[in-house]
Amino acid sequence: PFMIKDPTDPRLPPMERILSVSVNEKHRVYPYSELNNQTVINDDFHGVPIVVLSKLDSVSPLDLPKISESRTIPSVTAFRRYVNDMQLTFYSQSDRILDEQTGSEWNLFGQATDGPLKGKQLASVESCVNFAFAWLVFHPDSEIYRTSQN
Repeated sequence: PFMIKDPTDPRLPPMERILSVSVNEKHRVYPYSELNNQTVINDDFHGVPIVVLSKLDSVSPLDLPKISESRTIPSVTAFRRYVNDMQLTFYSQSDRILDEQTGSEWNLFGQATDGPLKGKQLASVESCVNFAFAWLVFHPDSEIYRTSQN
């Protein structure tokens, strides 16, 4: 970033887009570079089972003067993996998000759109999309999710 004079966190490129997730005042960031190859991440963060869902379907408004010519980036959301006291495990199959327990289909809004859980809603987890430098300057203790760690 052109306005930053101080050193940035060396763990991620400063302009890397991230999804930050906060649970019990602890933070984990999910770099978009990790999400490009995974549409579903089942994770456990400080005792809270969460799922990060992504779909490579958005066009970045920040890359080029014409948005239509910009690169495609993921849309990303995060939820708790519980419905009716049942912990769910999610997976992706042919551009669909399904849970292993019931075979219900889910969308990026955490809503079951088909199957036994149709109409159910996952509870959101505190999260937001940022650039790495902007988040990490205020939350330097954040853990960084890496595929290789799981």
